[in-house]
Amino acid sequence: MVKNLYAVWIKIDETLPWIELKGEYQTRMDAKKAAKEILKNATIKIVRMQRKTKQMKVLATIKQ
Repeated sequence: MVKNLYAVWIKIDETLPWIELKGEYQTRMDAKKAAKEILKNATIKIVRMQRKTKQMKVLATIKQ
């Protein structure tokens, strides 16, 4: 008899690929509960970014 195992995949943003979470589950309900628990305990870090970037100076130009 073949057992069906379920994996959990999440997508955070349209710009990021799907991510498979660790673990295999016997039922869809077990997978859903595990996903909720994993996402509830997820750590999110927001980092500071510079508002303006400095333009790089041209060091050399090529003429053809």
